[in-house]
Amino acid sequence: MSAIRVGIDVGGTFTHAVAIDNASLEVIAHAVHPTTHSATEGVARGIIDVYTRLGQSLPADARVVFLAHSTTQATNAMLEGDVAPVVTVGLGSGLEGMKAKADMEVGSLELAPGKHLTSRLEFLNPKEPNFSETLAKLMQSLKDCAVVAAEGFSVDDPSGELAVMAAATKAGLPACGTHEMSGLYGLRVRTRTAVLNASILPRMIQTAEMTGSSLRSLNVTAPLMVMRSDGGVMSLDEVRRRPVMTLLSGPAAGIAAALIFLRATDALFLEVGGTSTDICLVKDGRAAQRSAQLGGHPTYLKTLDSRTLGIAGGSMVSKSDVGPRSAHLAGFKYATFVPPDELGSPLKVVEVTPLPGDPSYLVVEGPGGTRAAVTTTCAANLLGYIKPGDYSYGHPVSVQAAFAALAAHQGGTSEEVARQVLERAAAKVMPTLHQLLDDYKMKDRAVKLIGGGGGAGAIVPFVAEKMGLPFEIARRAEVISAIGAALAMVKETIEKNILNPTQADLAALRAEAEKAVARMGADPATIEVTVEVDAQKNLVRATATGSVEFVAQDLLQQSVSEEERLKTLKEASRREESYRQLGQTDFFYLYESTRTEKVLFNLLKRKRMTLWITDGKGNVKLQVPGGVMQEGRGSGLETGLQGVLQRHTAYGDAGALVPPVSILAGRKVVDLTSLNTAEQMLSLARQELGNLGAEEPVYFLVHPRA
Repeated sequence: MSAIRVGIDVGGTFTHAVAIDNASLEVIAHAVHPTTHSATEGVARGIIDVYTRLGQSLPADARVVFLAHSTTQATNAMLEGDVAPVVTVGLGSGLEGMKAKADMEVGSLELAPGKHLTSRLEFLNPKEPNFSETLAKLMQSLKDCAVVAAEGFSVDDPSGELAVMAAATKAGLPACGTHEMSGLYGLRVRTRTAVLNASILPRMIQTAEMTGSSLRSLNVTAPLMVMRSDGGVMSLDEVRRRPVMTLLSGPAAGIAAALIFLRATDALFLEVGGTSTDICLVKDGRAAQRSAQLGGHPTYLKTLDSRTLGIAGGSMVSKSDVGPRSAHLAGFKYATFVPPDELGSPLKVVEVTPLPGDPSYLVVEGPGGTRAAVTTTCAANLLGYIKPGDYSYGHPVSVQAAFAALAAHQGGTSEEVARQVLERAAAKVMPTLHQLLDDYKMKDRAVKLIGGGGGAGAIVPFVAEKMGLPFEIARRAEVISAIGAALAMVKETIEKNILNPTQADLAALRAEAEKAVARMGADPATIEVTVEVDAQKNLVRATATGSVEFVAQDLLQQSVSEEERLKTLKEASRREESYRQLGQTDFFYLYESTRTEKVLFNLLKRKRMTLWITDGKGNVKLQVPGGVMQEGRGSGLETGLQGVLQRHTAYGDAGALVPPVSILAGRKVVDLTSLNTAEQMLSLARQELGNLGAEEPVYFLVHPRA
């Protein structure tokens, strides 16, 4: 019986589903179905329909071991104002209670122009003799709303909020508590996040119930997961509790594919559709994240730092610009996809205004009246950036005729006009790419552009050429988001405010995050936890990820020859001049590269060293420009780390500054770079690498200070 992973991407127009073999990670089936918006079951109907269609292509003995889908429902509910009114039940007493009351007053939140979320506060004193009766009466008086339970220090003791939630549930009202949103002390932000969460609880719970029961009726016994806004997945039970975690998760499935399917480590991922392009940066194998804001107000919701641009594969051409109107939304086919006999000859250029308020765009029209749009995809076809066999490859005769007509209308040759189209498109994309590289201090790293989405070939190759960067178009780019959903890892992040965290604090938080993903169905053998400490904010964050069903990770790690491995590394690090291998573990290889840089107005030269960790195929796992390596053994893990810290610790007015360190050992790369004390680093190293064999090699990589 073959084990299958299913991923479903719910788009605005179409819902895609893919089936992936759990052993080989190859796509074995793909189905597409129009996204349902008007059905009684909402998007759940489309998920069921596309899953049913996919099942018709699966082997008879297929066993679905994992099923996950992306969702835009929470985001759409916010944008459309389709949210429930919220009543915040605040608890407190005395002066401390009065201060907390002010922080609980969220009021009206603007979700989109003209769309608001309404909330009001009911403040109760839990120390009053008749508190339970007062609470029960309040709940009975509330109708058609959702409830938020809020109390000042509920992250330490949630019993008060739990009592309010229990009373709401008894009254048949959906409810959540601020302690469920975050472990941080900021009551104002915590309450605001909880209000957002509560407002979409009724709709999201209904959809989760419909989707779950419908799939069970189709004999799906695998855990059903939903994409989170940070690129992981969560169980249906978690969606019922914290649907806000799915908010703004549109690009999450695509970036999950880039991280897992494409093994991206330092890259700019561009998911190019027909109308827009979502861009996200990957650094050290992690997608860049930020705290989401709503109406200019911060929340405790972590989302991918995704930048969306109105330029893509279907962007239409005007006299002096490209986009933002897409051919799809304007109702035109791409000229390159129209068969020559359907388009006819000769062609003439016609100016059109697709929608009110649009500028004039240029389309070509045949003698029979057939019209088609000239797009960035057409230009990339003409200039050879999209090649035969690529997803977006069209009819050469049609695209040549279209650009010949456009060139006659605009002046110049067909090739010059097509290049001008791509130049204008690239000019809209490149500033955002440079900004991301600046924001995340990536200028000194080797970075690759990775393209996903059906329109990737129209944008990514040309932009990579302009920026002098290597690029890769993902296999099955047109369904990359569905692939990402199928391969996404269960994820949970636990944050707490802890002043000077001890070894016990770090271990407890790590264990809490690990248990959270295990409860959602992650195989304990696959769970990995990273711990970060922000000393300035007294914040500790533990992020755990794990796979629900075993994925053949060893398949991803298997080695090729040294020559092939170096070839892959060199393709990812074009600037380097020489390489030498420093060591290896059972799963990874460590290299050092050298390049010559000119400094002081190009008058002097200096050598620049970079450390690289690659997998068995040469894919980069980590790069450390200017890094220093020290080798040790498993039996001397602690003494080796202590020696590295002593040797590289700096002393200043702020006291001792330990160096940023990563450790390579066995099948792990342990990131200690966010920790601030030797005690914390030693504690985490023990937890992560305590089972190393005495003679196993250990490599300490010291990063330069930022």
